[in-house]
Amino acid sequence: MISFSTCSGCWSHVGRSSDGEQSLSLKAPGCLGLGTTLHEMLHALGQWHEQSRTDRDDHVYIDYNQIGVEPGDANYGKFSTRDLNPYDYESIEHYSLKKGFEALQPELGFLASYGSGLSFYDIADITDAYKCAEKCVNPPECKNGGFLNSGCKCHCPYGLTGNNCDSVINSGVCGGIIDIVPGEKEVISSPNFPNNYGVGMECVWLLRAPSSFHVRLEADVFHLPYDAEDNRCYHWLEVRYNLPGQTGIRVCGDSSGDSWVTSAWGEKNLMLLIFDSEFGKLHSPEKGFSLQATTTKDGCIPDPCIYGVCKDCENQAYRCECDPGFEGQKCDQVKASETLECTLEKGSKCFLKNVKNDEFDWNIYAGPTVSDLTGPESAAEGNNYMYAESSSPRLPNDKAVLQSDITLPAEDRCLKFYYNMFGAGIGSLTVKSASNVLWSKNGNQGFSWLAAAINIPSTVNLQIQIETTRGSNWEGDIAIDDIKLIPGICDIPVKSDCLLSATGKDYIGTLSKTKNGKTCQRWDSSSPHSHTFHTYDNDENYCRNTLGDEPLPWCYTTDPDDRWDFCEIPHCHIQECVRSINGYDYLGSKATTTQGKTCINNEVCKGSGSGPFPWCHVDDPIVNWDTCDIAKCTDTPKECLQTGKGTDYFGSTTKTKSGSKCQRWDSQQPHEHNYWYLEDQENFCRNPDGSSSPWCLSTDPTIGKEYCDIPVCDYQGCSTNPCLHGGTCQNTLNGDYTCQCPNEYEGDRCEVKVPSVDECKRSIAGYEYQGQLNTTIGGFTCQMWSSDQPHSHSKHDQPENFCRNPDKDDKPWCYTTDSSKRYDFCDVPFCTTPAKQCLQSDNGIEYFGNVRQTEDGIPCQKWADQTPNTHSYTYISDQEDFCRNPGAGEKKPWCYTTNSDKRWDYCDIPFC
Repeated sequence: MISFSTCSGCWSHVGRSSDGEQSLSLKAPGCLGLGTTLHEMLHALGQWHEQSRTDRDDHVYIDYNQIGVEPGDANYGKFSTRDLNPYDYESIEHYSLKKGFEALQPELGFLASYGSGLSFYDIADITDAYKCAEKCVNPPECKNGGFLNSGCKCHCPYGLTGNNCDSVINSGVCGGIIDIVPGEKEVISSPNFPNNYGVGMECVWLLRAPSSFHVRLEADVFHLPYDAEDNRCYHWLEVRYNLPGQTGIRVCGDSSGDSWVTSAWGEKNLMLLIFDSEFGKLHSPEKGFSLQATTTKDGCIPDPCIYGVCKDCENQAYRCECDPGFEGQKCDQVKASETLECTLEKGSKCFLKNVKNDEFDWNIYAGPTVSDLTGPESAAEGNNYMYAESSSPRLPNDKAVLQSDITLPAEDRCLKFYYNMFGAGIGSLTVKSASNVLWSKNGNQGFSWLAAAINIPSTVNLQIQIETTRGSNWEGDIAIDDIKLIPGICDIPVKSDCLLSATGKDYIGTLSKTKNGKTCQRWDSSSPHSHTFHTYDNDENYCRNTLGDEPLPWCYTTDPDDRWDFCEIPHCHIQECVRSINGYDYLGSKATTTQGKTCINNEVCKGSGSGPFPWCHVDDPIVNWDTCDIAKCTDTPKECLQTGKGTDYFGSTTKTKSGSKCQRWDSQQPHEHNYWYLEDQENFCRNPDGSSSPWCLSTDPTIGKEYCDIPVCDYQGCSTNPCLHGGTCQNTLNGDYTCQCPNEYEGDRCEVKVPSVDECKRSIAGYEYQGQLNTTIGGFTCQMWSSDQPHSHSKHDQPENFCRNPDKDDKPWCYTTDSSKRYDFCDVPFCTTPAKQCLQSDNGIEYFGNVRQTEDGIPCQKWADQTPNTHSYTYISDQEDFCRNPGAGEKKPWCYTTNSDKRWDYCDIPFC
């Protein structure tokens, strides 16, 4: 007997717990709903939670840490259950999903919540467990997913009828049962297709394949009315591909190209389609749909081919026909030359997937996001984009992470995409490779879509992550679109022709004209102007200020009447944002207006002076100018000058050079002025009029305008984009920066090209080998040179576990990770390409050219000879008498000479 009480929450024992009265609690008011009541009563009948079934790991993902419970929890634990019917997301015993408790078929996750009644399979479970139909005499044979109920009749999935569930409702008007022959196609169309269907209709199709096959359905044409703003179908096609008795997904809108395959968890050879134009009969119909139904076998379910097409084979095997550029058994390995794309359009594949161990997910969307004042109005390209919704229940610092899901070869790559970060509560968008931050943006970046191009350095087992962090409030939707991963480094403009500091001391660009357009004189020349600045003699005629003796880079001119002048070079640090009310401080490079028009005559949007907005001239017959949408800067302004005039200075200095206190900009006393657009700038020094430096009006009635004493910035970190050749900049704690260079470059700013490393050798001993081979001839893996396990040694200065020849042995070798094999030789092949006749590095260890005399023209002695000079370099006796630098022991290639009075000397070899 069940005794109902209202004392302590919603609970029940599972099954019979005693011979006497058994309690079931339904505390008012929260536990008295029909769904909760049925949930607890089903427990009393012996039913566990659906997510506690023995087979639950095939259907749901549970992370106990994320949901805050222990593995043996009574609500989420996995128990040994007697599963008489398929796992049912729609069961009254299934908990609602959340982060950390997720459906492995996410498109069916909407079913997992307390309903208002028992599901089809809940009734089947009760009927089976209590043998309700056991005493039926001559019962009917229930087909197509139906089961025998306590009334000895077939209980059919919705849409099916008849004594045996072998017919569909409304079969005389539309719909029907379609048996699919393997290897053939069946077409299912809406009534009157390709013309508009009628309203007030309900049509049911049952698609059947032979018992060993699945049913596959593809939408060739699909147009049903849909409200995108409310995400609501007016007319729909319900596709029951998981279980025939379980509610299916509702498909509407433009769904051409979508496809569905029956799952393996129920009757895999049955799919039920229910078309409804009755519920929304007040809305106009559209063209409808045309679908193709075929069969497929278990080998391709679920589809194992990541970038390819699955083909059935015998005995449940499969074969993947890979798309161009992909390989591997599952087409999950990309060739080095292949470009990967995420267009996010229907039917397309994406190499980035949501991870499970974050707080929320990225979602594909079309049109404006659901929140006003944030997010894009539409996609950057095509119809769809991906965005992270920042509204409740999201909290500040919650993260949503996308991660690449395929194997990428170790090659330099360029990641390009569009991003939109519009809203007052924007957080951050970050691109990572492993734990390395390669790119990041913070705060409001304006209404428009912006383009990003990021170099991804060559990495073994590369994984790329795109991470968004939720900002301070709900006005923080961040979107991305049209993502591409392209082989090679990005074609990013090298910002060497801009100034990294206010005075341009670090300028190494190639501008060779003054601000007035005059050509610069060569520094190593004294004509037409003699001078003493020959420290710049190697800089041709480029503008320079390395000595910092002038406020900006300069040069002597080739005009005899004009000795020298400054050069007009932009500053690198300029941000694409403004801090002033009217944007007078904008010094960026945006050339597109608010209305999407392009600025003419190579103009860019410019600060407006006394006008209300940044603007530029446009080619329009009605108006000749348009405003520009420039985001507000969200970072903390610097307390130093980043440009010569300090137009973008927004620090907190409030005194003039003479020590006089500045007048407030929102005051007209003691001095009247027209700088209304500085009314929010208190009494800080500013430069709104293009003066030589920031200034203010003094509170002394006798002084008026006076300049302020503001220091020049020493370091500006990554704001100056100092890294050349596509290098990635990272700020340091002292305000400086470091550059992470692409493989082809090195140096503080990636300014030095690195010689290419050949995976081959040109000498028998392989003394020059600098490659990454780490497996020996015997198949042993090389031990790390920095390690003494399993073999102790003294050669710890060699790189990682790569084969090397540090002791002049017969060929490259390494210690092995096998304790029974101390070392082994490596099989490094000989190079087949011609050697370069120039130096690719400073020391020239890689040089294998044909120069055979010293800088003074003395012929070289053969390395195999010991006369006239004896030596210990017999291990390179195969190198004849060519200049070499074995072991990089000298600063550049050299040789022993044939002159007994000159033992050895360097060789004169040009750099590549």
